[in-house]
Amino acid sequence: MYRETYLQIPGPTNIPKPILDALSSKAINHRGDEYAALMEFNVKHLKKVFKTKNDILIFPSSGSGGLEASIVNTLSPGDKVVAINMGVFSKRYGEIATSFGAEVTWINQEWGSALNPNRLKDVLSKDFKNEIKAILLTHNETSTGVTNDLHALIRVVRELNHPALIFVDAVSSLAITDLPTDLLDIDIVVTGSQKGLMLPGGLSLISVSKRAWEAHNNASMPKWYWNFTPMLERMKVGQMPYTPVISHFFALKASLEIIENEGLENIYNRHKQNADAIRNALEELGLKLLVSDNKYSSNAVTAVYLPDDINYEDLSKVLEDDFNVIIGGGLQQLSGKIFRVGHLGNLHKPEVIAIVTSIEISLKKLGYNVTLGTAAKAASRVFLNN
Repeated sequence: MYRETYLQIPGPTNIPKPILDALSSKAINHRGDEYAALMEFNVKHLKKVFKTKNDILIFPSSGSGGLEASIVNTLSPGDKVVAINMGVFSKRYGEIATSFGAEVTWINQEWGSALNPNRLKDVLSKDFKNEIKAILLTHNETSTGVTNDLHALIRVVRELNHPALIFVDAVSSLAITDLPTDLLDIDIVVTGSQKGLMLPGGLSLISVSKRAWEAHNNASMPKWYWNFTPMLERMKVGQMPYTPVISHFFALKASLEIIENEGLENIYNRHKQNADAIRNALEELGLKLLVSDNKYSSNAVTAVYLPDDINYEDLSKVLEDDFNVIIGGGLQQLSGKIFRVGHLGNLHKPEVIAIVTSIEISLKKLGYNVTLGTAAKAASRVFLNN
């Protein structure tokens, strides 16, 4: 029997039918006029989603490939960089820089909390010679469900008049949480296709400022596949330096049409409302959230401590077997301590009610003390009041 799957991990996400249909589009000549028009449409509309007038580059890769591209195209071995360790993916960004010879200063933040701007200010204030070349910021950390306050963090950099480039990992925040690239004067923004854009994994998308291009001209880290210069040159004529994932470009067009039809502000509001409803439901069930300060709670994913005597493997198995709901577990130091519920992309009120009810029933089957109907009522109150 066929059943719809609720893919509630922090990405990849549930793929809307128009995007699935677009993925089955016929193959076309990636050096021809049809592909060039497709490229032009996608870049034009991506600039609206990134909220930028900067160049947009598209690489056939995961979001991690885009992070590597941002490093190797703008930095040289020995360059000083500030990176944050506040979860698996913020740590990854700094580790990429380290692997290519950058000298990384780490700010170690407790996992489950947002970066305090004063900690960044303290590091930059001690850089009397302005030797720090780049600051690597993760907007949304999916391993913990924390969203950093980019406005506050970047304000610190501007108030100190520090010249460092600002890089933002927006893999799990673009088209989910407001990210005004040009307003914040961000030099590099990286995202992936499998989160807010609702595609399968396979594309990394990068906005590049004029300052980042100036840095690129002097960067000496090794690169070939990731080289910004040939990518921009070929994209300007509607091509790529190598064979693109053509089906993903059709799917990206369908995604951008969906996003334009709903409107970015409506998308941000829907994600926040769904996140609030799910968190309200989980807390009503007596569960403890990893992120204690709701100001920094992610609109993409919620991390929840497992109840005593219930392990992740059992909970995830009941959810999948009985309800076809797929959740995520804790990573690295949080493994076995939390489970994660993704609520990003193509998710709406009926699915939210179904998901929280499925979690509630699964917990009860595993011996957790809960009154059935609690989760649905708690989520419904959020929807009723919005």
